[in-house]
Order: sequence, then C-alpha cells, then structure tokens
Amino acid sequence: MRESFTEISRLEPLDIFYAGERHKTYFEYPAHCHEVYELNFVENAKGATRTIGDSHETISDLDLVLMTGAKLVHVWEQGTCPQRDIHEITIHIDPSIFFSPLMNKRAFVSIHRMIVRAQRGLAFPEQAIRILREDIVNLAQSNDSFASVVRLFNLLYRLSLVEDARELSSSSFVNAREENVDERVRKAKEYIERNYMHTIHLSELADLVCMNEDSFSRFFRQKTGRTPNRYLIDYRLGIAARMLMTTQMPVSEIGFSCGFNTLSHFNRLFRESKGCTPSEFREHF
Repeated sequence: MRESFTEISRLEPLDIFYAGERHKTYFEYPAHCHEVYELNFVENAKGATRTIGDSHETISDLDLVLMTGAKLVHVWEQGTCPQRDIHEITIHIDPSIFFSPLMNKRAFVSIHRMIVRAQRGLAFPEQAIRILREDIVNLAQSNDSFASVVRLFNLLYRLSLVEDARELSSSSFVNAREENVDERVRKAKEYIERNYMHTIHLSELADLVCMNEDSFSRFFRQKTGRTPNRYLIDYRLGIAARMLMTTQMPVSEIGFSCGFNTLSHFNRLFRESKGCTPSEFREHF
C-alpha cells in the first residue's frame, strides 16, 4: 500500500500564500498531505497520473486541482508522460483566512462553496485552465505582496464560477464536511451512513422524511445532483476504497461488508467508478 508523509509547507506565518514555480524533467515528489490549502497547476505532462484520495486519473497537457482537505493524500507521477520540460506551479494558501468573518459576506459565497467542495480535490476543465493560465503564471511570478493577494482572490473567484469543475475523491473516503444541507437530505444521508452495510429501500428514506418515493427521489437529486441509490453506491465505494488501502481483508469480504450482495456486482460498480477493479486499486496503492 502507498506510503505518504505530512509535508511542512514553505508558507511563512506572516504570509497569506506561497507560490512555487518549477520546470522539471520528472515527477519524483512522493505522496503527501498537509494542513495548508493547495492549488496545483501542471502543464506539458500529458500521460502523467494524478492520485488524490481514492481518485486515480491520467492527465492531459493541462491540469489544475484545488485541494483543501487536511488529510487528503495526493501525488503526481510520471506514468507514460514522455515530456522532459514539465511546468508546475504549486500555490499553498493559509486556511485560516477562510474562517474569518469576511468570508461570510455575500461577495465570498461562491469561493466559500468551492473551498468546501475542494475537500475532496476539485479538478478544473482544460478550457477554463487555458483561460486562467496567464493569471496563474503572473501570480507565481509577482513580487508585490499586496497586489499578489488581490490576484489570488481574483483567481479564486474566477475559479469558483467554473460550473463543470469535478470533485475527485469519494466524500465517504475523505469524510468531507457538508454545510447548509437541507434537513431532509441530512436525515437521509445520516441514515445511509449508519446502515450502508445493509439493504436500504427507497421507501425507508422517503418515510424517514415524510415524503412519497417519487417526490423524495426528485427532491434528493435536485439537492445533491445524485439519486438516493447513486449516493448509496458512491458512499459504499468510498468506504470500500479506504478498506482496500488500510486493511488486509479479502476483496470479497470488503464488498460484502459494504453492502454489495455479490462479488461480481462489487467489481463491476467499482470498475465503473474508479476505472479499475478493487484488486487493481489495492495493488496500485
């Protein structure tokens, strides 16, 4: 299983952020996590792999990910990337600034929402990266402290408006917190999280919040972007991924303990979600 370490950031106590820019021939920094928030930009590295939590993907020529989970292990690796001039910019941001009263003001609502989503790692589409590339480079090369902070918040604001940014790691894998959740959705999620190892019928969830099944299913999807059944499957897969990484339990036993009735069903859903079988996932990590 993959080993990782807790990185001590070069961010100074009196600074809001630190930006490091480098050109390199190879990805060699090991898997790690840290307390600071990180925005990582990678250019000219098509074929390299990116692992964040239980997400493992091959990247294209441009890659940009925001990570705000303190224990979210992440690493970029060479994969099949043939390039020898990889451009990388890593921005570390002091998390404390996002817990100030200022962040509760209306102007920062979209940034705050993005920070919460990025607990799981938030990947931005290549089209948005191309538009914002110059801003990222200018931020890394700026020597004016105050102007740099303004540029940082402008960059974060523009990123927060990108509609098709993707959350990467499973919410159950990283134990991501959720804010401003509708009470009915919260009750349904808590029920799933307590009983995911058993069969859960839609009628149970609907009765829990005093709605009929069709209305509850539409309501849940409107609020979460997923059907109740899809949320249940994703939650189970996140728990299973963590067990594959942190235990020596047989794959079949993990699948059954997470509520999957058959090994073939577990393998199929896991492959559809992670792009590999549970055994391959365990071997990689």
